[in-house]
Amino acid sequence: MRRMFWLRVGDRNLHLLKLFGSFLVFGAILKVAEAAYYIFLTVEKVRFAKINPALIEQLFGWSLTAPNGFSTQDIIGVLLGPIASFMFWMGIAAFALIIYQSGRVIVPIEEFEQKISEHHKHLIRRAVEHARSRKR
Repeated sequence: MRRMFWLRVGDRNLHLLKLFGSFLVFGAILKVAEAAYYIFLTVEKVRFAKINPALIEQLFGWSLTAPNGFSTQDIIGVLLGPIASFMFWMGIAAFALIIYQSGRVIVPIEEFEQKISEHHKHLIRRAVEHARSRKR
């Protein structure tokens, strides 16, 4: 038998794993958007650094070939961090979706049936019998 953890707020039950997964998905999506922004920002900085090599030290604070211009190694070195951050947060977002979706795989039929009162069982039984009689 699998256990699911529920949080009761008012009249509603919240599945704790789905709640945690939804917060993780939302945070990861925000961080993915931020990492994508930093990629575009870095590309714009590289573009300005190629146009005006005097801005290299101000834009990046370092360069292998600062006085002469911005080399291919510099461009790769500058873009590695934002791209790695983007890929990391995409992985976290995928993991968060797996956590969020795990609530749909587990169906605790035994535990749910225990929570139903006799009155509700009688109402459900009558509704099922009524639906069967209408099909005939």
